[in-house]
Amino acid sequence: MDLGIKGKLAVVTGGSSGLGFASARALAGEGARVLLFSRSEERLRRAAEAIRSETGAEVYYVAGDLRRREDIERLFSRAEDLGGADILVYSTGGPRPGGFFEMGWEDWEEAYRLLASSAVWTARLAAEQMKRKGWGRIVFVGSVTLLRPWPNLALSNVMRMPVAGLVRTLALELAPHGITVNAVLPSVIMTDRVRRLAEDLASREGISFEEAVKRLVARVPMGRPGRPEELGAVVAFLASERASFITGALIPVDGGASIG
Repeated sequence: MDLGIKGKLAVVTGGSSGLGFASARALAGEGARVLLFSRSEERLRRAAEAIRSETGAEVYYVAGDLRRREDIERLFSRAEDLGGADILVYSTGGPRPGGFFEMGWEDWEEAYRLLASSAVWTARLAAEQMKRKGWGRIVFVGSVTLLRPWPNLALSNVMRMPVAGLVRTLALELAPHGITVNAVLPSVIMTDRVRRLAEDLASREGISFEEAVKRLVARVPMGRPGRPEELGAVVAFLASERASFITGALIPVDGGASIG
């Protein structure tokens, strides 16, 4: 199936690793040009080389921090130089694990900057470029915690909730401009983030890392962790011409964890 995104410019935050990288690779595999963004220039360079080598796509990158407005503005200045964003995939690492009463004021402020305010500003700058084109796709990579709170993920449980309001608000306002806005909600997908969660669980419970992974997977009715490329495929479809009538959706990619 031709997804209709050859030559489109996809801006992917958190694009040097994990689910952001998987999304960028899937989009590049469909012929999109990709602009990666994350904090480490060295990791971005390696990610760009890997995607170019595998797909032959044009891959660019900008190093910066989503918690800094000026860095986000610099990212979209680069996107403008490349013709303007057609696709935004907003992905970011999660806040530190722990219960509600373990978190201090600084933890909540940090999680807000990481998961909420940065999403608002990134989407705004992307949408401004898309509106001029009369076409666009915005896909937020969230978490199943938006639908079902998970133990010891208080910051994620609370601070990812604004994404639901953002998706639906933008979907309404941007629909007349040919722009769709959706979110994918992963559960246990084997990335560095999930490995860190397993390490935290192992430390809390005094169990092995392997046992901790089993406990996380036990929350998934399909009985296995997801693969990053499985989420990347969903992102690529939502970013495509074929998904032109899907907007305002919160789509679990979670092996049933949100209902199990």
